[in-house]
Amino acid sequence: MSLPTHPAPDPAILPSLEAVRAAAARVAPIVSPSRLIEAPAELSERAGVPVWFKLELENPTGSFKVRGAYNALATLPPDVQARGVVCSSAGNHGLGVAYAAHALGMPATVYVPSTAPAVKKAGIRALGATVNDEAPDYDAAMVVAKAHAARVGVPFINPCLGLPLLAGQGTVALELLEQLPALGTVVICTGGGGLLGGMGAVLRALAPAVRVIGAQSVETAAMTHSLAAGRVVEIPVTPTLADGLCGQIDDEALHIGQVCADRMALVTEAQLGDTMAWLYRATGMAVEGAGAVTVAALRHGLVAAPPGPVVALVSGRNIDPARLEELLARHLPS
Repeated sequence: MSLPTHPAPDPAILPSLEAVRAAAARVAPIVSPSRLIEAPAELSERAGVPVWFKLELENPTGSFKVRGAYNALATLPPDVQARGVVCSSAGNHGLGVAYAAHALGMPATVYVPSTAPAVKKAGIRALGATVNDEAPDYDAAMVVAKAHAARVGVPFINPCLGLPLLAGQGTVALELLEQLPALGTVVICTGGGGLLGGMGAVLRALAPAVRVIGAQSVETAAMTHSLAAGRVVEIPVTPTLADGLCGQIDDEALHIGQVCADRMALVTEAQLGDTMAWLYRATGMAVEGAGAVTVAALRHGLVAAPPGPVVALVSGRNIDPARLEELLARHLPS
């Protein structure tokens, strides 16, 4: 889906380049630059240009989310840190907040949907955070988390919005431009727009010629449908392999998409499952659905004529082993 001319970024929504650089210095002690590796040759052959993977799944907690979470918590005043934080999450943001809170000596409460993968809930608890998984879906978890935060007077750390959070996510783009200055296209896993916004803010400032593609599954396509309509569009809550991309968006997230995305690519559940199985067999990486949508978009020809080289963000290793075994059995090598 092509998008119209980009509006000017709202500085109240998208971080400045200076803020992202400050975040990079702040998160450096806990997050090493993620590796950039060549994708299997068949993927580059299909795309017609060299394809690379940026392995955000190798970060502590298994995704890019720890970057923004740490920056958001580390920039809170000491008296606020002492009271702790509350967040809602499909799982990976909660892991990031729990990791950051543990590192900073802060209490944290994480609300996740009852359907969140067990591996994510266990990981959050192992880091010392309190987990509430009573809400039926992602959006319901956010409602009760915000109410809890307001009731006890502690910050709510949004999983996709907020200048400190987006500045932390933007550090991925700073690394990428250093690793691959010739970057032509980047494919970014997109739910509520946190990674898209953080990276997009950097790329619009430093490398405006880079083509930015947001990738979603058809069951998590709130951003895609909203961008097409030019307004926020609510989507139904349906089962998906890309649980990390679930949820509605709001006007701030819509602005992120309008400024930062050149196109959106939607993958089907079958394409996503096929790609998750292929990634494991081809690379040995167990990648959750939210992190594999980028590769699925390239593998199934949903990114037309991308200027190369192309980088696909691969973020999210927190998949329940039983789910992976099921996918491997269902999607046999062709």
